[in-house]
Parts: sequence; C-alpha cells; structure tokens
Amino acid sequence: MIIFLFVLLFLLCLGLIAAVVPGLLIGYAFVAVSGKLSLRARVSLLVALGVGGAALWLGLGELVGVLLPLAMLVSFFATLASGAAFLGLEARKRRGPRYPALAWQSW
Repeated sequence: MIIFLFVLLFLLCLGLIAAVVPGLLIGYAFVAVSGKLSLRARVSLLVALGVGGAALWLGLGELVGVLLPLAMLVSFFATLASGAAFLGLEARKRRGPRYPALAWQSW
C-alpha cells in the first residue's frame, strides 16, 4: 500500500513537471523575443500565449482525463508567472541605480 502511494506521488510530480516546464519556457521565450513592444502589448500577448499553451492540453483529451482542467490551469499560470517574473527582471535592469554614486566625495 505504501509503495502504491509513493508511485502515485511520483507520477503526480512528473505530471506537474510536465505541465509547468512548457509554460515556463513559453513565458521566458516570449519576454526574450518581444523587447520592442510596449508593456500593454507584451502583457496582453503574454496572456494570449498562456491561453494558447493551456489549450494545447486539449489535444490529449482522454489520456489526461479528469486532470485535464488542472493541467490547463497549471500551464496557464506557469506561463503568466514566468513571463511576469522575467518582465520584472528586465524592468529592473532598465532602471537606473537607486542611489547614484556621488561625483565628488568629500572624505
């Protein structure tokens, strides 16, 4: 019984990884490619890509079965979270330093 529980937990972890990794890659690739667009366009296209990535799970249909809505939801939120994180990192790089160095220090 305990072996069955471990196998089930292992398979659920593999399924979670299979649902998250494509979303993470899509989010990162989109932010890396869409540098010239405005922030509004980037966010709206990121949401559209998240929906598209989640819709790809519909092709599995009966293979995933009951877990299909969960896999779609996890993939969608992984894409959004990855894209938002990389957009934030990129915005932080573009900003100037918070405390600029003094041109002349008196000490």
